[in-house]
Amino acid sequence: MRSPARSYRGVRGFTLIELLVVIAIIAVLIGLLLPAVQAAREAARRSQCTNNLKQIGLAMHNYHSTHNVFPMLGAGPDRVQDTSTGHGPSVLLFMLGSLEQTAIYNAFNFSLGNVNCCSPPGYQVMNTTCVNSQISTYLCPSDTGATGYPFGHNYVASLGPQFNFSSPTTSSAGAGVGMFAEKVAYGVRDCTDGSSNTIAFGEALIGDKTQATRNGAEYYACQAWPTGTNGGQGSGIDMVMPIAVANLDKYIATCNSQVATIGADLNDRNSQWAVGRTIQGPMSSMLTTPNFKGADCMQTAVTCMTAFRSRHSGGVNSLLADGSVRFFKDSVNRQTWWALGTKAGGEVISSDSY
Repeated sequence: MRSPARSYRGVRGFTLIELLVVIAIIAVLIGLLLPAVQAAREAARRSQCTNNLKQIGLAMHNYHSTHNVFPMLGAGPDRVQDTSTGHGPSVLLFMLGSLEQTAIYNAFNFSLGNVNCCSPPGYQVMNTTCVNSQISTYLCPSDTGATGYPFGHNYVASLGPQFNFSSPTTSSAGAGVGMFAEKVAYGVRDCTDGSSNTIAFGEALIGDKTQATRNGAEYYACQAWPTGTNGGQGSGIDMVMPIAVANLDKYIATCNSQVATIGADLNDRNSQWAVGRTIQGPMSSMLTTPNFKGADCMQTAVTCMTAFRSRHSGGVNSLLADGSVRFFKDSVNRQTWWALGTKAGGEVISSDSY
């Protein structure tokens, strides 16, 4: 009679300890593998984000080749300057035709004027086909904000290092130091710092459509510029960096003190790609560095302190005025950042500054 220990041709089963050891080894291997998989996925998403910005850069230059200027913020098509009131179509809307979205562009009714062209109730209804279209090129795959705001966007035009972004041609208070300004169009000829040294677009986060939450896209309203000039909107050099850095530091402190009142703000940042509005539309200042740890604030429709922000670790993708895309680290010196934000500031930026 055979011994039970030698059944199954002499092969014995695993003991409980051996089984637990095998499971532990498998768990360790999975633990080592998952970060690598996640890193590879994020690298792919970041690459797609870079490609989106490159497409925007191509569209921006195609527009320039036709009109000899880049699109303006909040005005009708083919105009270099606009003095009307209200929120016109956004800079992203002008470039649809160069992004193989001609049908959506043609669906927009420019004859309605600029008074809240893409905001409810009337004008948005008249332009529903256009403004209620989701444009995949305007969405970064690393940010899931479009689940709450399907017509949102992750790319914003640079207003430069200034608080009041009204243009000098439409307001005596504005400085117009960035590549884009309210209701005026600038071109390569205006970019005397060099198009390879001037940021045109950067990344931003879409709000989560929920009050009293912090997802990185929240903002705080009604904070006046410390000088009190121009009704708290700031004017001229008192709100342009680096000259007004003392005013900016005061504003940052005031803005950060409002964090406790976040419940009063609906988190609707970057929720409408088609509208030329301060918070909901595609525009951002460059007063603070990428992924700034402090809070973002605004005061009126033509003022804001909003940072470029992304879900990418360590920095943001940004489009330069020459059409190239670079990744700027969170650690970039703010003097360098401000210099990159001006189109004609005369600053000298070395290649190893960022």
